[in-house]
Amino acid sequence: MFNNAVLVEMIKSLAKSLPHPVLCRLYHRAHFRERSAGAAAAASRAGLPLLDSVDLSLWKTSDTLFILGSAWSINEISDERWQVIGKHDSVGINFWPAHPFVPRFFQFEDITYDYHPVMYDAFRALLERRSEAYANTLKIITEVNPIGLRQTVFELPEGMKKNLYVGFSMPVVARNEEELRAGIQYMHAIGAFSPRANVAWLFKYGGSVIAMMTLAVLMGYKRIVLCGVDLNKQDYFYQHRERYPECTDWEFVSRKEAHLTTRRLPWLVPAQSAIYIFKELILDPEDIELFVESRVSTLYPRVPLAYQSLFEELAHQGVPSRHSVPSR
Repeated sequence: MFNNAVLVEMIKSLAKSLPHPVLCRLYHRAHFRERSAGAAAAASRAGLPLLDSVDLSLWKTSDTLFILGSAWSINEISDERWQVIGKHDSVGINFWPAHPFVPRFFQFEDITYDYHPVMYDAFRALLERRSEAYANTLKIITEVNPIGLRQTVFELPEGMKKNLYVGFSMPVVARNEEELRAGIQYMHAIGAFSPRANVAWLFKYGGSVIAMMTLAVLMGYKRIVLCGVDLNKQDYFYQHRERYPECTDWEFVSRKEAHLTTRRLPWLVPAQSAIYIFKELILDPEDIELFVESRVSTLYPRVPLAYQSLFEELAHQGVPSRHSVPSR
């Protein structure tokens, strides 16, 4: 019987010749075992619980989830809109703690020092600085690396370990939109999008946005609003020199280039296409609404804009604002 490493190498060698349905299933089988075991090993060593040990239904307080990306348009959101966002559930991604608004959920990917030393040091310092503010936020770390590497999950500030859970993500292999569509349909067939209170892993394709959209589906949200998901240049909100002087010089990728996830690569469908397909196959059949907060997003107009009338409606729903609002 093949061990998992042998199976992965076999799949890689046969990838171009295998029919896509067979490749998709073999890929899922091999990587599920690998990532599940890796998350369990990292959680054990770090003394952290696994994601499926928390009842997510106890954390859900709204039918609307705001997904907070890090693009420049975050800086254009008004104080009034932040007040509304604070009355509903929200999830920040990766370097989100650089922003003063504290979301209900925070998801970040593990970083290894050897591969990204500058990013590693910057992120760890950010987590240290914001650990007290995030004590009551449910936190999820994914994409943990092999045990022998120096990585974020093993050097977390003590304050960040409260309400922190280790999960993992599962992608599909796809060279084009047709294969991505088939891959998502396969994921649907095996229950990857069936709502439940305990979640071990998240479907992810490209960046973290689809992973958080998957979380929204699993938790039963009826409306998703994408904020700071511009998908154009790699300009980030924290590079605003006046507002974020301590972060403004962070430039882990070239600001002049198109966002990495929007490029068409041999095994990567652009993020915009992936989100459109996810919306069509997963959100629309369940009547889950999807909006973008800013028309700057390249998803607009295929993903509709969250007009002021929607924010006015949401202002009368939810709980009193629980989160800090940015000071101008």
